[in-house]
Amino acid sequence: MRSYRLSVIPLTAGLMLWVPAEPAPSAAWGANGHRMVSAIAEHHLLPLARLRIRELIGPYPLARISMWADEYRGTPEGGYTATWHYVNVPDDVKYRESESDHPTDIVQALRLQERILRDSTRSHQEHAVALKLLVHFIADIHQPMHVGRASDRGGNDVEVRWFGRSVNLHSLWDSYILEHQQLSYTEYVAFLDFASADEIASWQATGYVDWLRESQALRAEIYVPIDAAGDEMASLGWDYFNAAIPIVEQRLLQAGIRLAGVLNEIFGE
Repeated sequence: MRSYRLSVIPLTAGLMLWVPAEPAPSAAWGANGHRMVSAIAEHHLLPLARLRIRELIGPYPLARISMWADEYRGTPEGGYTATWHYVNVPDDVKYRESESDHPTDIVQALRLQERILRDSTRSHQEHAVALKLLVHFIADIHQPMHVGRASDRGGNDVEVRWFGRSVNLHSLWDSYILEHQQLSYTEYVAFLDFASADEIASWQATGYVDWLRESQALRAEIYVPIDAAGDEMASLGWDYFNAAIPIVEQRLLQAGIRLAGVLNEIFGE
């Protein structure tokens, strides 16, 4: 296991942002994807929600805290959150809804962070941590491989060739497809953030389990060429990219719009 030397950036009094001094392992959507989701959400925040978020994290954009959950889980203090970033659901099986103060998956973790943020008896620091986790997990649940098959660990055990390079299927959907566009997250947001009023209303009218089911349904498309290759390693290139990039872009846009909707509901009342 790679070890990390951690540096600390203060966010507000009593709050710290852990940043790895070496490159972090891949995370859902990669750093740019998470920043895109947060930046899109920020464009759609109500003024009161924006103000209350500023009170928690200071004068920083949401994009700055979007990777905190991945950095936190790599610390001794945050290791307990490792299973909060995903959920394993078999094909054609419905997620068994549950609510817990001791989460074992991403849906339970999202519900817990929302309850903490709505609880006025919680401390400023508890609210800040819950916000950072919520921001990250809403992006995670929109990445189809984070609603994975336990048999291959959400695609981590599936090796493919991506334009000749050997990568696993999970990291392909985390980072490589998006990075193939060679855009910064701010450039990509400028190209992507054009949801209609009807789309915004429709997407924000759904909830965590709905988003899980969407990712689960998309999984079938993702595995088509891998299953077709049988025991051989699938070789993926432009055809796969052209089919995948519209899915990636829609999921990122939906995640940003829905993140804004949740934050507006929590903070904007």
